[in-house]
Amino acid sequence: MSQENVDRVREALAAYNRSDFDAAVELFDPEIEWVLPPTMDVESCHGPDEIKRLWRGVDETFEEFRVEPQEFMDGGECVAVRARFSGRGRASGVQLDEEMFHHVFSFREGRIVRIEHVTDWAEALEAAGLSE
Repeated sequence: MSQENVDRVREALAAYNRSDFDAAVELFDPEIEWVLPPTMDVESCHGPDEIKRLWRGVDETFEEFRVEPQEFMDGGECVAVRARFSGRGRASGVQLDEEMFHHVFSFREGRIVRIEHVTDWAEALEAAGLSE
């Protein structure tokens, strides 16, 4: 089932990048947790509606914001995604193009139950039960 989980993550990220937030959360469990690192000035989210609200805030802050997956590591019930973020600040015009965070998607019964942002790829692999 793990390749199916990788495919689900790909689908969710593709929907997010098209700003189709409803499609992006279709595979989310109703009790999903989105855990953000303490270095961010944003609180972690619980449930698809809070996550979509966070995403709308990102859209208000950035133009052409995208999460570009660089690598997927299949950990069975977890998928680690090495990610590159790009966009331009709406107010500042500052260009963003870097690997700021990586994602760890956790699954239960085919549904995404947790997404964790981590700043270090090795930490993402460890959180997904993988080693580099």
